[in-house]
Amino acid sequence: MFYLHERVGFFTVRCSGDLESVRRAIEALWPRYFPNEALGITRMPALMADLFYADDLRLARLLAVASVVATGIAAFGIYVLAAYNVQRRAKEIVLRKLYGAGGAAVGRLVLREFALLVGAGALVGLPLAYVALQRYLGGFAERAPVGIWTIAAALLVALAVALGATLRHTLAAVRMRPLLALRE
Repeated sequence: MFYLHERVGFFTVRCSGDLESVRRAIEALWPRYFPNEALGITRMPALMADLFYADDLRLARLLAVASVVATGIAAFGIYVLAAYNVQRRAKEIVLRKLYGAGGAAVGRLVLREFALLVGAGALVGLPLAYVALQRYLGGFAERAPVGIWTIAAALLVALAVALGATLRHTLAAVRMRPLLALRE
């Protein structure tokens, strides 16, 4: 057992073997030597995480929540834009179907616009995100290698969100009946 300093306020105990028996022994001896002090036993990895990495963990949680919120807002925006696009282009879609376009061609027509939007967003946003990530991680002495796979994963998530948000309206465009669309 080592007493570090008056201002530190904790002891460190290094042991090998059964940690639970050491914990019970400390809990039994503590009131005899420190009757007015409350005992709080913390393992060193948890203490180090609290002392040195708590700010980083909070920042990571904040960024994760912000990413989920931003992805949700983007999905809702793409969903509404897809609904508006299918409604606006209903006559064009019906005329294409009347002239022999199949369901796959109509689906590609609707999805192409959103694929271009996601692609343009990726060309602008992903390089900036990579640079920001490298600058943030540059302050750490040791860090995990972050490669292009993270950027590719972000692009795949964006494509999946866009596909999921437009899928309902793409299927609605494929199933659209010519009589109902041309009546208006």
